[in-house]
Amino acid sequence: MLTKLFSINALDAKRVFGLDVMRATAILIVVDAHATIARNDYTGSFLRQILPDGVELFFVLSGFLIGGILIRSYEKKGQFDRGLLLNFWTRRWFRTLPNYYLVLGSLVGLTLLRAWRSGLRHTLPPKGILIKYCFFLQNFADPIPDFFPETWSLAIEEWSYISLPLLLWIIHSMLPASWPRQRIVLVAILTIIVGTNLYRFITALQHPIADGELGYRSIVLTRLDAISYGVLAAYAKQYFPTQWTNPQLRRRLFISGILMTILVALSASVYILRFYVEAGVYPAYVFYKRTFYFLCIGISMALLMPYMDGWKTATGGWARFGIAQAITHISLISYSMYLLNLTPIMITFVERIPTTSTAIGWIKVGIFWLLVLTLSTLLYKYFEKPVTELRERLSSKEPTLLVSERVKE
Repeated sequence: MLTKLFSINALDAKRVFGLDVMRATAILIVVDAHATIARNDYTGSFLRQILPDGVELFFVLSGFLIGGILIRSYEKKGQFDRGLLLNFWTRRWFRTLPNYYLVLGSLVGLTLLRAWRSGLRHTLPPKGILIKYCFFLQNFADPIPDFFPETWSLAIEEWSYISLPLLLWIIHSMLPASWPRQRIVLVAILTIIVGTNLYRFITALQHPIADGELGYRSIVLTRLDAISYGVLAAYAKQYFPTQWTNPQLRRRLFISGILMTILVALSASVYILRFYVEAGVYPAYVFYKRTFYFLCIGISMALLMPYMDGWKTATGGWARFGIAQAITHISLISYSMYLLNLTPIMITFVERIPTTSTAIGWIKVGIFWLLVLTLSTLLYKYFEKPVTELRERLSSKEPTLLVSERVKE
């Protein structure tokens, strides 16, 4: 009975297992970071300091998948017009918006219900701020408010899905017909990457170091390039297939990407902050975190894509003991996990349990993980997946290679 209730048919021979590994790794890192709240242990072990940033990994992976769909659609149609743009947006928003609005509405309703039952004033942001959440404007130009704060990254993704196709459409319309589509795609990608990095650099110079990192990590205008590094990898796959599938090059890029990702993560970790202060280079560190850090982390994770994209199936130990199935399951429910784990589960319920001892802290962590995995599976199976499938009636299918590339399209 329970098996049938939670089964989501995670095994699919057409999936790219390497991409499932990346998505599962990303969400597990994110949820693990939030699990530390249960034990009031916000620093964590040294291992956490060298792991990749789970959100940044999501950005690059999403850029690779969505960018690949956009590029293939452009190439298949031979032009970029309003029909392609609207179809692209329809399919994206059927994938992301219903789940988001369901969780957002539930949080608002729960907060109002608690206020009514207690007789106290509710703790929701002002109506003007709440309306911004409906249009992903909550962190467009300023850091996100305390309410549902994890949605900062979703807002960045949604605005990236708007800005990149629009820019591609404009460039296609303005340039001569003699320009090849490959060049147009590259110009669009580099315009966003270079433009966003210049914006961060210029605005970073306008603020004194004493103002800190300025919250650039979670502001839409300063992070529009976040998914573009993944789109750049999709560009390489589309137009340089021989190099993309070269086993030796894949391995070299993967090793370089792993090393660079660890170094970038370590460079920003709390473990070495005191060394910046002691060496007298803390101001340089702050400027780095405002500017080049985001470029470095995006490139480092994009280097992983050729190898992981070439890891088509689980073999050996991965295929035994249900490991591959568990990874694919987590990959499938990752978006629901992202929406549910922090505010709806940790802050609303688990954190309210007093941490009176280390044992209680670990029990809270266990409860947190159990609730996240259980509720996310149910949300995916009974709402997210059925609603996503409705888009097949309202939009045209886009050219895809494998099922895994539709995980978050």
